[in-house]
Amino acid sequence: MSQSTLLSQLKIHSLLPDNRSPLERALELALSESLFAVEHAYPQLFNAQSCPESAVTLLGIDRQVPVWESSDTEAIKRTRGEFAWRNRQLSGTRLGFVKAFEQMGFSAAITPWYQNEGQPYHFNIWVYGSDQVLTPEINTRVDALILEMKSERDFYSMNLARESIAIPRIAVATEIGITSTSTPFVPAGSEVNALPHTGIAQHLRIISTSEPARNERL
Repeated sequence: MSQSTLLSQLKIHSLLPDNRSPLERALELALSESLFAVEHAYPQLFNAQSCPESAVTLLGIDRQVPVWESSDTEAIKRTRGEFAWRNRQLSGTRLGFVKAFEQMGFSAAITPWYQNEGQPYHFNIWVYGSDQVLTPEINTRVDALILEMKSERDFYSMNLARESIAIPRIAVATEIGITSTSTPFVPAGSEVNALPHTGIAQHLRIISTSEPARNERL
């Protein structure tokens, strides 16, 4: 969609009635010129990833994103706005829960009632915050997101945990030395049958250290 920038048309046509005052007409022209000075604002206005930063929150309101925190990073806000409709389409499904929590920087594991031999329409959900401090505010946000995504008839048990993953590392060290040996010491007045020789010895030592892989969910 293209936007007309013909200021000459603004000076001919007006949306104000015939009894407009000169001040009202001047305000109309000033506001119109400011609007027309923006280069192609509309095509990107509803694109959460490319709209201006000042419009991200307005886009979240327009798409009725219920779980929205001003303290979130800009990337999280844009992602939440971008996938607002898809989250509604996937609500009540295991994939919907996983995708919604990924948008907020969490991971999730959902166990349905028939795998736990529990009551119908009851599911258990584990939410893991990777290297995040678990606070009451995070717990409130997680509950709000679950209420947003679950089906009307579902009820749940939620476990919030912190996940820490360590990567095992192997280190290799080498040590190379040269040892020079000379003819053995022979006391004066004695004979030796050993041939004089010079030797070079190479000592190679490999030290391997490793630490066990850890996957803690505290």
